[in-house]
Amino acid sequence: MRNKLTFTAIALAALMTACNSKNNSTVVPTSVELPGTVDKEAFAANIESISVMNLQMDDKWSLAGYQHLAFADNYTYMVENRGLELLCFDNKTGEKISGRTIKGNGPGEINYLSSIFCIGDTLCVCDHKRVIGQYNQKCAFLGRKFELDESFMNYIILRLSNGGYALVTPFSFASDTTPALYLTDSQFNVKSKHFTVPQSNFFISFGPAPDYYANGDTVRFFVMYDNHLFTVYGETEQSIEFVLPNPMTLKIVKEMIDNDNFFNLYEYDGNFNGLGESGKFVTFIYSYDKSRYRLLLDKRTNNVVSIKIDEDFEESATGLLLNLFKKAEVFQTDGKYLYAKCKNSDIANILDGHDDLLDARLQKTRAEYRAYLEQNADYIKSLEPEERDAASILLKIKLKD
Repeated sequence: MRNKLTFTAIALAALMTACNSKNNSTVVPTSVELPGTVDKEAFAANIESISVMNLQMDDKWSLAGYQHLAFADNYTYMVENRGLELLCFDNKTGEKISGRTIKGNGPGEINYLSSIFCIGDTLCVCDHKRVIGQYNQKCAFLGRKFELDESFMNYIILRLSNGGYALVTPFSFASDTTPALYLTDSQFNVKSKHFTVPQSNFFISFGPAPDYYANGDTVRFFVMYDNHLFTVYGETEQSIEFVLPNPMTLKIVKEMIDNDNFFNLYEYDGNFNGLGESGKFVTFIYSYDKSRYRLLLDKRTNNVVSIKIDEDFEESATGLLLNLFKKAEVFQTDGKYLYAKCKNSDIANILDGHDDLLDARLQKTRAEYRAYLEQNADYIKSLEPEERDAASILLKIKLKD
């Protein structure tokens, strides 16, 4: 079943790549059948590294919900999603410099977080009211930087490397002609509009990672109830259709809600989540025939390789690597790395007791993990056993170029 939503995009037509001869070229497809090639060895071969992020452990994030990360010139900022704990870490040492709660109604406080980004060493926090506040490395509130008008309601702000911004939304309350993406200059003056999103009064999230991100000046995103990956770079639009035998559509979701049959969502294909990019690959999780897969999409060729992630992989060099990749829940990307959180107990179960099965990549991960535990030994000793197992450790995943 094809999605019948209309988009203003110019679909990526035949992109020709010269191959040694003017008459010998490769056509990059604009549609991809899922699940595509399912190959554990090929998938694992494209994982370059899984590194432990050296951020000082703290109850404010290690035992809390998902994080939003923003990387400044000299600092890493974190806002925990539920309690809205703002933390700042030194980039070189990983030491926590400062922290405060920003949840509330006072100056420098918010009740809901939309997005965060950095300008130099200053953190910018955008709340659900489209107000952007500024904070320094001491987590001190520096005042408001911008307040966007109501036309940008429900849009997420992504900062681009050219100094401008992308404002993206996966759905619209207003109409089915609402732009999915605005590109603006550094003062939020609109330069262009791209694609459209479906009109809906309900939003479904299938995972912790946002379905949108910016990599330099390129923005990629999904929209709700659709089976295309959309890309905008400069003024150029691209879209890739993911062909599925039984795709989720807006019409199906509406019928489920009308019939109070919401749990049948997983009877359908799609349900995209965990979107990220690293190296030459875009990656995400999707449903197919009632099973879940993670995919690597080669950005140059649109070739795909997938793994099925509903079951644990066997105890082998490849299996252990894929188990760690699977257990690490991707919650953010900057286009260079996938940022993920993983339970301490899961990392220990995978890395400890398998000395003869760890390849060079996992040996490096284990060395970083053990050093990290030693560095945070006093904190870990203070935890109850169940807290110690459940404590989150943040990982940074690099896919091959």
